[in-house]
Amino acid sequence: MNSAWLSVPDGQKPDTTTLAVCFAPTGAHGSTFAGWRDRLPEDTALALVLPPGRGTRVDEEPVTDMAVYADAVAAGIRELRGERRLVLIGVSLGALLAYETCRRLLDSQVPVARLCAVAGQCPGDFHGRGEEVTVEDARAFVAGTGLTDPELLADPEFEEVLLPPVLADLRLAAGYDGRRGAVPHVELRAVWATDDPHVPEVTVRRWAEWTRGECTLASVEGGHYAHQENPAAVVSACLGTLPATRPSRRSVLGAGATAVASTVLGLGAVASAAPAARADTTTATGKEDTSFDGDPTDPVALAVAMIRQNTSNPGDGAVTLPLARMLQDLFRSAGVGTEIVPTPKDGNVHFFARVPGRGTATKQPLVLLGHSDVVPATGDRWETDPFAGEIRDGKLYGRGALDMKGVNAAFVAALLRHVREGAAFDRDIVFWSDCDEEQGPYGVRWFLTEHPGKVSAGAVITEGGWVLNQRDGTTPMIASLTCNDKRSLLLRLETASYATHTSKPFSGQAVIRLGEVLDQLGQWRAHIRPNALSRRYFTELAGATADEAFAGALREMLDARTDQRRNRAGEEVVRLSETPELHNAMLRTTLAFTAARSGYYPSIVPGTATAEFRAAFLPGADDPGRVVAELRSLIGNRATLSVVGNPGESEQEALDRLRGYLATPDSDHDTDVFRAWRSAVRRTHPGVRATACQFEAVTSAVPFREQNVPVYGMYPFTVNRDMLKRMHGTDEHIGVEALRRGTETVYQLLAGLRTDA
Repeated sequence: MNSAWLSVPDGQKPDTTTLAVCFAPTGAHGSTFAGWRDRLPEDTALALVLPPGRGTRVDEEPVTDMAVYADAVAAGIRELRGERRLVLIGVSLGALLAYETCRRLLDSQVPVARLCAVAGQCPGDFHGRGEEVTVEDARAFVAGTGLTDPELLADPEFEEVLLPPVLADLRLAAGYDGRRGAVPHVELRAVWATDDPHVPEVTVRRWAEWTRGECTLASVEGGHYAHQENPAAVVSACLGTLPATRPSRRSVLGAGATAVASTVLGLGAVASAAPAARADTTTATGKEDTSFDGDPTDPVALAVAMIRQNTSNPGDGAVTLPLARMLQDLFRSAGVGTEIVPTPKDGNVHFFARVPGRGTATKQPLVLLGHSDVVPATGDRWETDPFAGEIRDGKLYGRGALDMKGVNAAFVAALLRHVREGAAFDRDIVFWSDCDEEQGPYGVRWFLTEHPGKVSAGAVITEGGWVLNQRDGTTPMIASLTCNDKRSLLLRLETASYATHTSKPFSGQAVIRLGEVLDQLGQWRAHIRPNALSRRYFTELAGATADEAFAGALREMLDARTDQRRNRAGEEVVRLSETPELHNAMLRTTLAFTAARSGYYPSIVPGTATAEFRAAFLPGADDPGRVVAELRSLIGNRATLSVVGNPGESEQEALDRLRGYLATPDSDHDTDVFRAWRSAVRRTHPGVRATACQFEAVTSAVPFREQNVPVYGMYPFTVNRDMLKRMHGTDEHIGVEALRRGTETVYQLLAGLRTDA
């Protein structure tokens, strides 16, 4: 029996008890599973998904909408299944198609015994931006993945048949947002191929976050198309009998995917160093399961659990509800009131926990402001799974370990330790987990505008200043609490020539000119112009460092009365610093290059090329308009430099808005909160200088500072150059013991606000 979207190959037994529905990879059709029929278990029949636009349906219009695709397949399965046990198997893109079909079947009360994802990325890797996909993209995909022989691809007639379904599937994937919709409760098997260069083990591991049921991880020999190269192994991995004792979802997320592979497959395991939080899940009883299995006053366990909640922000805001519910459970268990405030985006929420002041508490609340979203971990190869929270050699690795789930863990652990002790504070202490700090429209400014008066802060502590070591790398030297942020301006560079055939290259091509201009801008250096906060910090640093040459350069820079002397001494400061990128950013305007684009077809020399970069400004130093004018003068007529403002905003309006931000006064460092921090540093880091400082980045502090609320920034743990370089980068990490010590600093700071001490 067949349906429009499904086919059961001839010759199979009519009395099977299991139906395995197979979803082909990108651009392929049912024949890709031709080697499976003779390798199936005795009680299993094979059903092949037949999408339009290929195979026997080649004359039909391809489907490029995931919902339409999954609805059609689910309808066909309901018609075909009968009473048989149902297993869905998807390869590569087919894994997503199987996943979405599974969602629809379960919603219509059709049970799915098992979902198998083979060599496929998980739904969370797709954000539905709908980027344009061209025929050239399809051609590059076919060549790059080895979908067919290059000789066949060179045949125009063969290409005419092959490329349309590939193009349709790539467009389907580009428009798919896997983060929307409920995570299904289904047994899941995620399979990676050992020699797959496109979807490696670290990617397949993330499937564990996309089921509320049990997840088993397995590996097979072969490449991306192992289901064809090694069909017996893939069939066994998908349809073989499960071990008598299988790891539960708690095991998957608690011990990490590698440890689960050890349990199931007998592989060597990486020991889990801390218990995990599970993602937003629903048990068979229908109750949410967002438990944290550990001591909530242990910052390392908390940081691991937070990292394992994938809150990547693709640019329009993160899905933070599962993490918020985990935090809600922690605080509620301690008797602390909480609130989850939704934003217009599904799953994008702010979280609040409030410990009320007691006795005669009259001061405005202290807000511990963290952000739960993290930048994505795609595009670069990590040595560890960025969302496993792995501890190795005394370091905790994971996206957000430094920015800023480690800080959040310190805030939560320190505050709950006080709650456990029955603390009485002289004001309310509020922990706020912001959902859109990295990017997105619904962050702190949106919240304060939409909910005025809901958070009446007297002071705010968020991310900011660092604790640095002496040159020996082990002795703490200086701790800083930042009292203002840099602000940045997005600039766009465009070069133009003319487009032509690649057989006729010419001098002055747009791409070459762009490279030359970028090289020139990369060599540009702004004057060394430390503002008042930077001068305070570097004065303290000169007295804190044990490196006499470094101290001498610092003093010479601070004493300089001309740009020439200050620039020369400042460059020496940067050269001698153990954290040169950090100190350079605290001394001058900087340029950071983030994107370059050109070309759309391999036989066309493009007529334009563009690049984007950010100029970051110190308050009280360079004027943004003058810097833009200087850069334009530098590049002359070889390129066009434009200011990228908000939609509908002119260049002058964007510059004036930035000037307004830069004019926001520094937070007062003569406050009880600042003094409590300085006292805490003395307790946890005896002999270390504690100073106000200028932060080198942008935070969510500006809306508070605009209301004259003091905002202070701290990363309370010691860092080194390697850690700082990996912020927003690959293999982001923090030191485990440094996190514990930093949490003690936060605890001691809060202790200074207790009335029962």
